[in-house]
Amino acid sequence: MTGFEVSHPEGVRLSSYVLRDSHLVKLAWLLPLCSVMGAVTLHVLLGNYRDVPFFISESDYPGIEGIVFTTGLFVSAGFQCLLALRLYVLFRRRAKAKTLLFATILGVASSSHLAVLAFANMYDYLSLHVYTSIIVFHGGFTWALLAHFSLPDSHPKGRRLRLTSLAIALVSLVVMTISIGKGVEQRSRELGVEPDMIPLNQLQPWVDVAAPAEFILFFALLGCLASFTWDILEQSNQFQNPSIES
Repeated sequence: MTGFEVSHPEGVRLSSYVLRDSHLVKLAWLLPLCSVMGAVTLHVLLGNYRDVPFFISESDYPGIEGIVFTTGLFVSAGFQCLLALRLYVLFRRRAKAKTLLFATILGVASSSHLAVLAFANMYDYLSLHVYTSIIVFHGGFTWALLAHFSLPDSHPKGRRLRLTSLAIALVSLVVMTISIGKGVEQRSRELGVEPDMIPLNQLQPWVDVAAPAEFILFFALLGCLASFTWDILEQSNQFQNPSIES
């Protein structure tokens, strides 16, 4: 048997292998967590860090930490794209159709940009890196928000984790954006250079606030991904056994 099928009863079929829903949702949040934390840890242990705190993307540094960062996030992008599509397949008959469809489009766009971000490191492709980062963070947040409101009778555990994660993500996103935005504006005016020409060392007073906010945002978005576990597994069970659906 060959081919690709996202509407298989048990999960996503990749040729003769079926990636079960329980494994898909776990890989979608666990792989990026391990990849980023592994790259950050290596970046610190190898002494390649510029200052502390630093942005997550600074760990995409030439060497082993960059390989871990790029490989992990690129593969993560594939799993997150599959998760967005699988969520749509499972809930399209019960959810608010237009809201879920729009959420799915954002989920695919966000994960696609994550795949580009994995290779567009901030040292060589700063403008592209900044653009893809904005899409990944804002798109990922909006996907989770719209997917949440599109689902009927979401699982209580998932709903609590998702709402908490969304609230934390929103605050972190605002803090990070405002902080680094003020720093770039001030230093650009003082140094008389374009924003993408400002060395990060010149922005460190604002990075001290923005970088921790970025880490919190990252963890919160992973919490959003993990929060769909209960909904997906419950709906997947009904998808495989239509007779038990009320």
